[in-house]
Amino acid sequence: MKKRVVSALLCSIMLASLGMTGCGKSASDTKGEVKSIADDKEDENGKVNGVFYKEGLPIVDEGTFSFTIFCDDSTSTGEFYMLEQFEKETGVDVELEYYSYEVANEKLALALSSGDYPDMIGGWTLKASDILQYGVNQKVFVPLEDYIEEYCPNIQAVLEIPGVREEMTAPDGHIYAIPYVLDAPLVDFQISVNTKWLENLGLEMPTTTDEFYEVLKAFKEQDANGNGDPNDEIPLTFDPDNMHINYMMGWFGLSMDEYGMAMDDGELVFGANTETFKEGIKFLNKLYSEGLIDSEAFTQDSSQWAAKGAKDKFGASMMYASGDFKPYNAGEVPDWAPLPVLSSPQCDNPVWFQDSTGVSVLKNQLVVTDNASDIGAILRFWDYVYDAENSIEAVCGPMGDILSKEGDQYHKVDMTTRSEEEREKYAWANLFPQSLPKNMPLGFQLYEDPMPYSEKDVVDEEYADNLSGVIPPYWLPLDQADQMAEIQNAMKDYIEQKSAEWIAGQADIDKEWDSYCEYLNTLGLEDYLKMRQETAAQTESAAE
Repeated sequence: MKKRVVSALLCSIMLASLGMTGCGKSASDTKGEVKSIADDKEDENGKVNGVFYKEGLPIVDEGTFSFTIFCDDSTSTGEFYMLEQFEKETGVDVELEYYSYEVANEKLALALSSGDYPDMIGGWTLKASDILQYGVNQKVFVPLEDYIEEYCPNIQAVLEIPGVREEMTAPDGHIYAIPYVLDAPLVDFQISVNTKWLENLGLEMPTTTDEFYEVLKAFKEQDANGNGDPNDEIPLTFDPDNMHINYMMGWFGLSMDEYGMAMDDGELVFGANTETFKEGIKFLNKLYSEGLIDSEAFTQDSSQWAAKGAKDKFGASMMYASGDFKPYNAGEVPDWAPLPVLSSPQCDNPVWFQDSTGVSVLKNQLVVTDNASDIGAILRFWDYVYDAENSIEAVCGPMGDILSKEGDQYHKVDMTTRSEEEREKYAWANLFPQSLPKNMPLGFQLYEDPMPYSEKDVVDEEYADNLSGVIPPYWLPLDQADQMAEIQNAMKDYIEQKSAEWIAGQADIDKEWDSYCEYLNTLGLEDYLKMRQETAAQTESAAE
């Protein structure tokens, strides 16, 4: 398997001058070229277009077909064990080009604007607005529904899960991405607190913003981690890829997404121009000004954040789970617990952002571009990945080695009995690219002895009474897609920029507040909010 693993530093240096390499034809090469499944021809041997077999394995003859994928991801080894297995079993050669999330965002924008992009684009860098811009409007992304129906029984079965096809279908009636449906926690990210530090200092878990402030002060001023150095503690930090500062505005009344949207008593509203938002930013500025927030919070990357966490530097952090920086063995209870949804002097009934209802449909995780030489062959490879057992192996490890099956139950060996080399080789991050979709059966339970501790279940239970309600799914209206995508992204960037400046004390929120609100209006807030509220009403009506 050929892979391009490029360091973030090298990529940053090369960004200005290089597009994606090894990505096939440029947009100019394919101008006017319309791909259609009607052009596919099957011969008497069941081979389509002289390239791939319509059924069975291998999908292609060894060494005859490859395709490229760009995505964001991370791996400690530079290898993906199960991806290599799938290549051997299918005969397909996958050329993977991946970068850290921050670099991938920049590289993707450059590639799409230049026309030099690969056969497939995947990962967390893709947005629903990209489907509209580069699929519906520009035809760079290829409609997939006919190929899925003809060649992909496993992917087709996912589309037939109630609600999935509706969610995946763009306003023009086409499906541009491979559906990714999975069990999901109600809360995707939360602040968690280092309980060992609380215990070391004889502190209780805070329940209000004032108590949280006092706990963070104690973390800063005392030797909370017990290493003899009272000056190396970082009271509060954030996962750089998922800072979700807007979630914390819920302590003051409205918990918002990255676009400033929030649910308020069942109504979709914009919150990033409210006094609630202002009070929340002021609170975080107070923490930062007193050294209670990591001074590198807005400049570090995910690897730097994880390295600090692994050295027990954090008292509290916005995170998915502590395993992101401090792995623990099955049966162990982490030294981390979710910070309760804090009340504040401004709000006795705080809320927290609800990311899902328990099942998540991701409609923009993996697309095929018009540079792909044979869409059917590519889709057949992904249908093989979407075989349920293959996807389970991609997440949990290979059958017969790491996994065994008894009846309907999958069991995983105790990895503590394995060598360090094996533990690294079969770590989830080294099995299959994290940011690319899999088809894990809904409700799947892996049985381990001992069973691992589930931080996310604890978070969901802790936050259940304070959840904001899920923001209704939406597509931007087809006739407004470009305009609304531009407004949406501009507002997101502006809110994030000003939030960071105000929290870090680089600007004064009181002095800039009026001009900030006015600039949001200038960007098109009124039209954007109207569109979002209308689509939310349509979604609610359709559900009824």
